[in-house]
Amino acid sequence: MIDLNRVKRSYITRNVNFDDVADVAEMLPETGDLLLARVDRIRQHTRIENPYGRREHLFVDDLIIVAAGDRYATDQFHAKSPEQLGKTQLVAAGGIAGDVISKSSQVKAATEITVLGVLVNSQGQKINLENYSTLKDAYLHPSANEMPVLLVVGSDMNSGKTSMASSLINGFSKAGFKAAAAKLTGTGSGPDYWKMVDAGAFQVKDFLDAGYPSTVNLSETKLVQLLQRLKMDAVQADADLLVVELADGVLQPQNKALIANGRLLKEVSASMIAADSSTAAAYCAEKMIEAGFPIYGLGGLFTRAELCADEVQDSLGLPIYSLDALRKVSTAKALMASLERDHSYVTSYAI
Repeated sequence: MIDLNRVKRSYITRNVNFDDVADVAEMLPETGDLLLARVDRIRQHTRIENPYGRREHLFVDDLIIVAAGDRYATDQFHAKSPEQLGKTQLVAAGGIAGDVISKSSQVKAATEITVLGVLVNSQGQKINLENYSTLKDAYLHPSANEMPVLLVVGSDMNSGKTSMASSLINGFSKAGFKAAAAKLTGTGSGPDYWKMVDAGAFQVKDFLDAGYPSTVNLSETKLVQLLQRLKMDAVQADADLLVVELADGVLQPQNKALIANGRLLKEVSASMIAADSSTAAAYCAEKMIEAGFPIYGLGGLFTRAELCADEVQDSLGLPIYSLDALRKVSTAKALMASLERDHSYVTSYAI
């Protein structure tokens, strides 16, 4: 029996009831399985985020609980879920164990860990994140279409998407609207979740609440179903709107396919774009317009330079927002009026 008091639990386990854990078994891991691992060598990730948002320092020989999962991060690691016990890597501070395929030259090699076993319950069954989903299954219901959805997309990782989404949420909250927030895709990690909470979100949900450690390699159908579940959850919570962030950039393979195939368009009312340069902003806008998405405005890192903002404004003729502007009550009221007008065209895609 594992002594959980001596183990560091990662953020990825925030929905898990550890009373269910009875032992650790030598079984082949699968995506979403909870793993007991030992820290062997500390490299890129020197800390692990716990379920409450604090980053706990790691030491060699620490025991940690993580989840087997994939990762796709252009500025960190590309990794696949481990398929066996033994040596692997910690590829995300939120608690993802994966075998590194490649990495950015801007980061160190991944922290090295050894997977000792898979957590199991008293019946010897694996403890998997899917067992702790807090979202109901996606049964199409007309009320889901009553929820205005504002989608935030970006050019790349770290282009300003979460800052944009959080500023939007803060503005809506100050204007008196109950803005639910969700992260549709990405890798389980707390900073974005907590930033949305701190911005004043009415509630925050993400793919972890559906039992996914990450959304890498999920099918487009599953991603659309996940969005439908997030919408229904927001409806049941009596939110006024849902702000949804799509992780990574428009060239990320899943995002590229999801944006282009029309299913996502049928689930959202409009979009906002965050970009790290003026050229990236123009490219993202072009792709979103080609796919039929209404664009309410652009922002992100490029707005730090007034000349870049002017370039985008001259090129696209769309509103450009600084973070300060997004937090204004007047901006929130104007955006909400547009959402209430445009979301009437949304009709859920039947899967």
